[in-house]
Amino acid sequence: MRMLAVCLMVLIASPYVFAQNTVNVSGTVLDQGNNPLAGIGVQEEGTLNGTITDNAGRYSLTVKSGANLVFSSIGYATQVVPVGGRSVVNVSMAEDVEMLEGTVVVGYGTQKKVNLTGAVEQVGEEVFENRSVSNLAQALEGAVPNLNITLSDGKPNRSASFNVRGTTSIGQGGSALVLIDGVEGDPSLLNPNDIESVSVLKDAASASIYGARGTFGVVLITTKNPEKGRTRVNYTANLSLRAPTVTPDNVIDGVTWAEMFRETFYNRSFTIPAKI
Repeated sequence: MRMLAVCLMVLIASPYVFAQNTVNVSGTVLDQGNNPLAGIGVQEEGTLNGTITDNAGRYSLTVKSGANLVFSSIGYATQVVPVGGRSVVNVSMAEDVEMLEGTVVVGYGTQKKVNLTGAVEQVGEEVFENRSVSNLAQALEGAVPNLNITLSDGKPNRSASFNVRGTTSIGQGGSALVLIDGVEGDPSLLNPNDIESVSVLKDAASASIYGARGTFGVVLITTKNPEKGRTRVNYTANLSLRAPTVTPDNVIDGVTWAEMFRETFYNRSFTIPAKI
């Protein structure tokens, strides 16, 4: 009987204990100019319990008294604020400049700038490591599917022609637009060790961003950024030797040359050479 009474007491007290461990938290989310922010996500850390702020920047959420609230949104630095048993938690959000530069907001979500046009192929600096090539174009041969690279000859400084969707006769003759850090340039002049990544925009949607020159695809080349407080020097050397496989035995004296000439002339015309 005593055990049954204890169990009944636990069952009756459990809802009361649970209610005591939760708190209804409300507040307002503002920006650095004290303007209300709408659409800011407010979530109990480690759970799926969350809500968003209204047009006046207000929110209301029931969480555990010892929980942390996570405030997050595109373009703003994420903040984690402990509740600490409070019922009112106001937050001021700061803009995240780096996130704004790397993310573009579109109608169907967020994408990196390079991924906006759909069919994209990207390779990193690992493509250029330990390869005996003299310029970027030679290093990209066979590294990116459907990227056709044409070299007119094997000269070290020879600029290549990039083609993504076949040869055409309109405008640039099917050559892709090559942008180096956002500026059109010649990739053959770049040091392969200075390349961070190469992205190839393949589909025709790239023309909506880069205009008519992007009709035949776009090659985006990004170079490495220096690291503050660090100096790094890379040295790469290639050595080649060239020599003929067979060296002819040249005649170096006049008598031998005259005799061989006389014999050759007679074998051809059956006459002895004579000065006229």
